Amino acid sequence: MLERDRFTDVVLRDELRRLNSHLPKIRRTLQELLADNSPSVSSVSGDTIRMKPEELKELAASLPNIAPNRVRLPLVLLRRRDLGSGAFSVLGDPYEEYALLLLAGSFDGTFEEFKQQTRRATTIYKPQISRLLRRFHSLIVIGFGGAGLNELSPHYSGQT
Repeated sequence: MLERDRFTDVVLRDELRRLNSHLPKIRRTLQELLADNSPSVSSVSGDTIRMKPEELKELAASLPNIAPNRVRLPLVLLRRRDLGSGAFSVLGDPYEEYALLLLAGSFDGTFEEFKQQTRRATTIYKPQISRLLRRFHSLIVIGFGGAGLNELSPHYSGQT
């Protein structure tokens, strides 16, 4: 039985790699992308993820002044069926979770207030994602994950 579990884990990890090959290899700060004439990053598969300058400007205007140095793009959301229907988690640091919750209208406060709240990883649901994608389509990438699968997704190296 243990061998089957290892085999299943290997198959699942390989399938996640294939499914998530569109995720960014590295991410860049909002500030770096705003200064770039052709803002983009590379995906794991080698494709280019292009970001619209007008969406970058709108994002910068929608967040606190410190955000351009802290938020790395594209924002990565993982579809998490294990958390329920339409649930997504943020793959990034706490400031990116904070920024997404501000943009989604789910939090209204400072980053310090956000940090003081003891909470698990942030879960965002499909209606919020839909609103965010309408505003920032080129700045958000959606991948696939599951309970304990972030470490099984080596295509997203965790570089932030």
